This record gives sequence, C-alpha cells and structure tokens, in this order.
Amino acid sequence: MKLMGKDLDAAHLLSFVQDRLAARGLSPSSGSAPAGGVEPRVDPLSFNLDALSEHADATRGLPIESHRDGVSGRLVVAAKQAFRAAGQVFINEALGRQSVFNGHVRDSYAQLSSEVLRLRARLAELEAKLEPSALPPAKKPRAGRD
Repeated sequence: MKLMGKDLDAAHLLSFVQDRLAARGLSPSSGSAPAGGVEPRVDPLSFNLDALSEHADATRGLPIESHRDGVSGRLVVAAKQAFRAAGQVFINEALGRQSVFNGHVRDSYAQLSSEVLRLRARLAELEAKLEPSALPPAKKPRAGRD
C-alpha cells in the first residue's frame, strides 16, 4: 500500500482512524476544534504563571505509568511505585532547595506579569488621551530613483 499520491483515500483513512479510536473508547471529536472554528487566544502571562504554579514543587513526582500491557505492565508500575515510596525521603532532600527556588521564580513572574499588565493599561490610557493631531506626521516614503 502506498501512502502518497492518488493511492491515498482520505475519507477511508479518516474512517479507519475514527474506528480505531472508538474501539479504544476514545471520542474522535474530543481533540477537534471548537464549534466556532478557532480556539480563543491564550494570554501567555497567565498561562505561564499557571504552568509555573503547577510544576513548582519538584518533589512531587509525575504520574507513574508504563508502556507495557497486561500483567507485566502492572508489575512495572508496582515496582516504580515501590521504588518512589522507598526513595521519597531522598528525593525530598535532594529537591527541596529546587522547590523553594521554583516558588521564588513563580512569585517573581507573577509580580512581573502584574507590572506588565499595569503598564499596558497605562499605555492604552495615555494613547486614548493623545489626540490624533498631536501625533507627529508620518514620514512619506521617498520615490526610488531609476
């Protein structure tokens, strides 16, 4: 089977993917675009602050998982959980200072973000007060010489 050119049937491929997702209990529309077509713009300041807050504690582990299926996968997950439980004291000791630092970074970012928002509001206020006649005249582009 070729995957390029005329041999690729997009409708058949889409149907195949939707069937595979449905067989796994996943909705094919769960990751699609919203009804309006375009998702709303994300404010980078608040997005980054939320991300910093979520991941500030370095001692909190990521979810334990395995790519293996069945009994071997459950055994691997159980071994990882046991290893983490046994080493959590050492993890906390080693990453305690990093967690404190991450908290300071998060707080500093929050202060800088609020200052940026305040300055943007002040700039918009000043631009609104400024009359169009008070703006300096725009320079006209010079015609190029032949």
